[in-house]
Amino acid sequence: MLRRRLLYVLALFLAYLGQVLDVGYLFHFIFFAVLCFPVLGLLVSLPAMLGSRAVLGVSAPCIQRRSAATWTLSLHNRFHLPVARVSYRLRVVNRLTGEIHSARTSLRRARPEEDRSWTLETDHCGLVECTVDRLWACDCLGLFALPLRKPPVMILMIVPQPELPGLVELPEGTGISAPAAKGRAVFGENYELRPYREGDSLRMIHWKMTAKRDELVTREPPEDTRPLPVLTFDHFGLLAEVDRTLDRLAGWSMALLEQERVHEVRWLHPETGAVRICRVTAERDWEACLAAVLSDPAPMRGKSILEQAIAQGPGGPVYQIHISGKEVPNGET
Repeated sequence: MLRRRLLYVLALFLAYLGQVLDVGYLFHFIFFAVLCFPVLGLLVSLPAMLGSRAVLGVSAPCIQRRSAATWTLSLHNRFHLPVARVSYRLRVVNRLTGEIHSARTSLRRARPEEDRSWTLETDHCGLVECTVDRLWACDCLGLFALPLRKPPVMILMIVPQPELPGLVELPEGTGISAPAAKGRAVFGENYELRPYREGDSLRMIHWKMTAKRDELVTREPPEDTRPLPVLTFDHFGLLAEVDRTLDRLAGWSMALLEQERVHEVRWLHPETGAVRICRVTAERDWEACLAAVLSDPAPMRGKSILEQAIAQGPGGPVYQIHISGKEVPNGET
């Protein structure tokens, strides 16, 4: 825009110089025409500039590592008029890896509903934020610009590729019983009776006792006295190691969820040392836990969770499973 303004000032100076040196009417006409061009150009371009709106999108809000992902910036215009030029700055930040990419670019002769797409590298996990700021719409002469409202920040989660641990076995003598099958309300005949509460499953109602007492009676299974599995890991290291750690962490969590085992995920913030604890009872809890994991930075060095003792859970003892992304000889994990 600065170059166009300098060229206009030069053209205006030459027109004025011609008017001073020539007494004819032609240079008077040229001078006043050059003088009015910016106002006319702004008036012609103003409807398209005021009616423009930028929309930032992403191909998918959550993708696995090494999958294709693209950002898309769409330009919409309420009057369906083209804009001569739209300039903006695109900024992409990965919270986990700390990578920041920033670029200044523009859309020339941007027509309504026109899109501009960029491919995103997804070699590493992370919570990626994309922002568009310094958004300006220019007139047809490129002399004036109006700021446009920047679109909301878009967030993309690059999640790990789960590495299943195989057969999940805990050491003998921990008192862990077999998990209940999905949909069952009781474990054999080992249950207690209590009045029905709102939200109880109909499968848990004891119909014979309900008929005798003339009120709904519910069978309540005994509390799970098995140790609570606690998945721990270190949130620092080489990016390749961090990716493998998260792959194995996702595999362990999925395996425990398949067995309907409630578990916890614990790690330390690598810089502050604050303890992060996420309790996982269902898939939605794991998604929230993963978002918290990907939001913390992963530097080369940090504080290890192994330096602290794992506190006993609220329901009893815990069983710690530490997950590492380091390569182990003989193919072991």
